[in-house]
Amino acid sequence: MVAEHPLANGISVRAFRTGFLKLAILQLVGARPMHGYAIMKEIERLTTSGWRPSPGSIYPTLQELVDSGLLSSRPEGRKQVYEITPLGERVLADALEHTRRGIVSLQKLLDYRPE
Repeated sequence: MVAEHPLANGISVRAFRTGFLKLAILQLVGARPMHGYAIMKEIERLTTSGWRPSPGSIYPTLQELVDSGLLSSRPEGRKQVYEITPLGERVLADALEHTRRGIVSLQKLLDYRPE
C-alpha cells in the first residue's frame, strides 16, 4: 500500500521539528527574554499542530545555543531566563532570510502543475 511508504506522509515531522526548534527559540527569545517553560508554551500556542517541545529537547537546545554564543542566560528566582546576544541576532536574521526563501521555493514546488 502506498500510504505505508515513508514519503507518503510528507517530510518527517520529527526531522522538521528538530531543525525548527533552534530557529523558533532564537525568534521568540529575540522578541523578549524568556525562560524554558515559557518558550515551550509559546511554541505550543503558535503552532497549529499544538506541538510543544519536551523539556528533554528544549533545555539541551537552549544550552547548545548558550554554549555557541547565540543566547545568554541569567538566573531569575528559580528559573533561567534566556536572552539573545548580538551574535544571535545576526544569526537569526540570516536564518530567517534563508528560511523565507526556502518557504517560497517549497510553496512553488507544492503548487507545481505541469504546463
